[in-house]
Amino acid sequence: MYLRTLGINALLCITSISIFLGSAEGLARLHYEPQEIKASGSHEYDKDKFYRLKANFHGPNWGAKFSTNSHGFRGKEITAAKPENAVRVLVLGDSVAFGLGVEDNETFPFYLEQALNQHFAELEKNILIEVINTAASGNSPFQEYYDVKRGLRFDPDLIVLQVTLNDILIEPTANWIFGDIGIAEEELGSESLDYLLGKHKLPYYDYLLRQNSAFYLFLKDMNARIRFEDPAGKNIPEKATLKEKDNALLLVKEPENKDIKEAWDYALNQIQKIVDIANENDIPFVLFVAPFSFQPGYYTEYAHPQRRFEQFAAENDIYFADLLATIWQIIVERGGGQKDVNQIITEWYEGSNDILQDLHLELFFDSVHLTATGHKLTADLLTPIVLEALSFQ
Repeated sequence: MYLRTLGINALLCITSISIFLGSAEGLARLHYEPQEIKASGSHEYDKDKFYRLKANFHGPNWGAKFSTNSHGFRGKEITAAKPENAVRVLVLGDSVAFGLGVEDNETFPFYLEQALNQHFAELEKNILIEVINTAASGNSPFQEYYDVKRGLRFDPDLIVLQVTLNDILIEPTANWIFGDIGIAEEELGSESLDYLLGKHKLPYYDYLLRQNSAFYLFLKDMNARIRFEDPAGKNIPEKATLKEKDNALLLVKEPENKDIKEAWDYALNQIQKIVDIANENDIPFVLFVAPFSFQPGYYTEYAHPQRRFEQFAAENDIYFADLLATIWQIIVERGGGQKDVNQIITEWYEGSNDILQDLHLELFFDSVHLTATGHKLTADLLTPIVLEALSFQ
């Protein structure tokens, strides 16, 4: 009798839940329409990374053009097996290393390969340098962890990890990649934005539910509206972008902020996993940090992120490259070499020089991305470090 009653109650419970979920799904479908995620642009779905660049793709790149090889990497075709006389540099990174807004022959991996090959040609050494650019727009250390694991099959002699400071930030950005892989922003909600930017691994159930359940999309939408205090849900992407800008300033000005410290812990944990893979395979490692474009105009005391990364590099006995320090050096040189960078920044604030403004326009075309000149400067910075890391004189 007890078992029968229990069974009836369980059946009623299951029936009630099913009716509720069915009704909720039906009502949700009046406004939300699940649809298959289709790779209509340069990216496609990846079960581990959520997205990756398509192989053999040719298309637009924010005013420029780009192409990928058969492995889905930006740049020329390479073989999986390393040629006998080749030395390979595996580049990991996001839209900066990818080269958002510049041509295939204007990225720092391209310039780096050119410079290294020229170096060995001048020494009359039969060495072929291949720089493999695995970077993709939207990447974070989460995706780069998989990139380095997969990149080991190319037998790299050196790994360069490019990090942009927005990889540290804990709030998502309204990212252009939504439309590129056929996902509407309103279908996601803030947690999926986090996943999209690589802050967490995207569970496969999330991928399936977004394609099949309108009610699931409704719950995500409500979550995003609550988190961003936007009841109408019309300004979530803009608010997410503004939130990231606010966090960018916190990262520079308030390094002891609780949220920023938590973000650092998570990001460095992810980067540590990448470094560990290099160590396990006895591969030299270079950590290259690209700054926010506003940082050259801030006094040197605010270079907290760069110092944090430099400390991390020292603790892990890896090579460190800091583009901000190089930019400051150029500012001093253009100022005549008699004043330190903080004095020149003060003069700029007072309106008595245009050195910073001119250099900003020369090197950056938005808050983080480099012009072709900025990419060339980066390659010039990395070339001697790479040669030292490879133990070449």
